[in-house]
Amino acid sequence: MVSLLAAGFADETVAFLPFGALEPLRRDLDLSYTRAAVLLGLYPGIGLVGGVFGVLADRHSRRIIAAGGALGYAAGLLLFAAGAEYWTLVAAIALMGFAGDAMVRATDVALVDVAGDRIELAVARATLLGAIGDLAGPALLAACLATGLGWRAAFVIAGLGMAGYGLLLASQPLPAPSRPARAGPDGEARPRGDLVAVVRDRRVLRLGLLSALVDVFDEPFLAFAIAYLIATRGQPAEIAALTAGMGLAGGVVAAAWASRVERREITVRAPATLLVGGVGAIVLAAHPLVAALGAAGVGAAVSLAWISLEARVLTLRPGQAGTTSAVVSAVAQVAVLVPLVAGVVADHAGITAVLLVYLALAVAFAVVNWRDRVPRAGDAAEGLRAARR
Repeated sequence: MVSLLAAGFADETVAFLPFGALEPLRRDLDLSYTRAAVLLGLYPGIGLVGGVFGVLADRHSRRIIAAGGALGYAAGLLLFAAGAEYWTLVAAIALMGFAGDAMVRATDVALVDVAGDRIELAVARATLLGAIGDLAGPALLAACLATGLGWRAAFVIAGLGMAGYGLLLASQPLPAPSRPARAGPDGEARPRGDLVAVVRDRRVLRLGLLSALVDVFDEPFLAFAIAYLIATRGQPAEIAALTAGMGLAGGVVAAAWASRVERREITVRAPATLLVGGVGAIVLAAHPLVAALGAAGVGAAVSLAWISLEARVLTLRPGQAGTTSAVVSAVAQVAVLVPLVAGVVADHAGITAVLLVYLALAVAFAVVNWRDRVPRAGDAAEGLRAARR
């Protein structure tokens, strides 16, 4: 169980490095911002094809996929550290994104079988470890830069650590896939039919759209919020930047609360309401403290909503957790369009209009969750037990 929960920590720790090292690596390799932006866009963008590993994890060895992904991730990190040419970095970042998807999706699917009916608690603890990884990544890079070792050393250390994690996963007896949920008359699996069934499931589409609404309040939202506080509210840049830190802190505190054994099940309605309040506090912030509290509320809301939605995604269709997760992730990719739209809105209508757009999205998320019932993680408990039998 611990080795599976640690996947989020490993992924989040190293995922920060290409973003955090942008300026020093750009200077060292004499890259334009456009070429550097391609690297940063390719890293998460590769997830559009990496979803195939979720489908494979429903039917094939999770240990091979997860361990192979971690070792491939390590190879990408080490290749990035050694890169002296731009196209070497492109290959490295693509390998990191692709292999990272394999590691995360396979460990998520295995976690469903190991955690059983307590999947939401397991997801909460994995999220908490991931939040700690969000802190560990900047700490590692800062330490390497401060000591003169440079950004390459951070990638080497991360690569060696990821290789060790891959060997750990390879040594674990991860649960084998259950019998395929859909099979032909000859008893053979019909993966295409399973995928079509998941795609046609309206509940999956709905969870994908809800996930997209949560994703839009990640780092790009904080970037626009900081710009709003500086340009509109006249806050000093250093004070406004602390808003981002409070958002991260709110997420960590919320994940820690959700990791407790004795607590009520998380519903999406509560974090949806908190999200509206948090964004509203930032928009109306007459004092920096109000904005900081609002950012903390947004961070907590995003963390709790993600835990709740992820638990539901992994249990919605027993025996097809990986396929369901891959489809939900593909649908949620529409969230990447929001920062682009926000940039256009900011140029034509001002930064205040951008924050109002985000507030409208938060209200839409709350309205959907208050009016309609989101499938609960517990709804699939009996199905999971039946699948294991």
